[in-house]
Amino acid sequence: MRFTLFSFPFLNTPDRQAVSSQERGQAPSLGVLSRRRALLAGLGCLPPLLPASAMARHPAPQSKAARSLHILTFSGKIAGIQSKILFKPYEQLAHQTIIPHGWNGQISDLEHVIKQTHRPLAAAMMESSSLRIGCNLKLLSRHQTDSSISNCGQPSAAIDYAMAWDRARFDAAPNWPDFWDVARHPGRRSLRRDPRLTLEIALLADGVPANALYSALATTEGVNRAFLKLEQLRPYIVWWSTPEEAGHILTSGGALMGCVPTGEILGISGPDRQRFGLHWQQRFLVQYGWGVLTAAARNPAALAFVSWLEQPAQQQAFANAWPSLPSITELNALAPRLSHVPPAIMVDDTFWEANLEKLSDRFQQWIHHV
Repeated sequence: MRFTLFSFPFLNTPDRQAVSSQERGQAPSLGVLSRRRALLAGLGCLPPLLPASAMARHPAPQSKAARSLHILTFSGKIAGIQSKILFKPYEQLAHQTIIPHGWNGQISDLEHVIKQTHRPLAAAMMESSSLRIGCNLKLLSRHQTDSSISNCGQPSAAIDYAMAWDRARFDAAPNWPDFWDVARHPGRRSLRRDPRLTLEIALLADGVPANALYSALATTEGVNRAFLKLEQLRPYIVWWSTPEEAGHILTSGGALMGCVPTGEILGISGPDRQRFGLHWQQRFLVQYGWGVLTAAARNPAALAFVSWLEQPAQQQAFANAWPSLPSITELNALAPRLSHVPPAIMVDDTFWEANLEKLSDRFQQWIHHV
């Protein structure tokens, strides 16, 4: 896979005016550092825009610590693939060390993570709805000269979530209503400790069509319906907070069936892969992106790294490496009546940007029996 280092979309933006002035022999203002120059400087492709006196005061090369970027991502298979496909190639291209740290992706925990981390964090991978919320809360930022609607990050990865089950315990492939049928299928179920995905799944199990999920959740009646459905399953639920944890609960036998990233199942090696089936008909697609932390918004290296991750070449590289869909042969073996993989249900980031806070409050109250 060949990675494009300088295919940044802003190369054809008004920032080009600064370059044109130099081409005409006019000196640019030292007080203005365009986003283009900041990012290219972060990749080590342009000298810093500092007066000679300032450069004389800082003649020493960067230390190893200064060349390191600490980032937040998801531990397990996701981080493993990112390290091989994205982080290592970037380190070779930009001579920048990427140091990943695992986290749960919750925007409510971001401030706590920042305070508890001894070294400054540059960027974090999270759901697109969290990116938008983090930007509104001023926890995330991009370069101050970028006034676009995506200046706090844009989707750069998509991950499918589906129901997985232990095939040894089922004669036929179950669906979401079967997920609630503890009389016919006794055992524990695993769900995400977050209203996102969980409330949608509850409504699917209660018979709400996929194309009506968010119109239902936009009403008090629909939200009540989702929580009443969850209440039926409460004693049997095992909660997870990260993609890695979702996979581990199932593979360790902690639950009979559960919601899990499909890659956590498809990525299992050896004979254990055949232990689990996946419900492809009503799976969800969750979009993720990278946000630059506000404290790193003036760090050209952080801006360059995230902009590079957002480029199509890097998005495609991760999509190719992350196991998401089965082969046709495997699909027919898992579900003989399914001739093709139906489209996933897209999680509505706009809905969750507007409603996550209030639904999270109610969700936490419900979990703690308040």
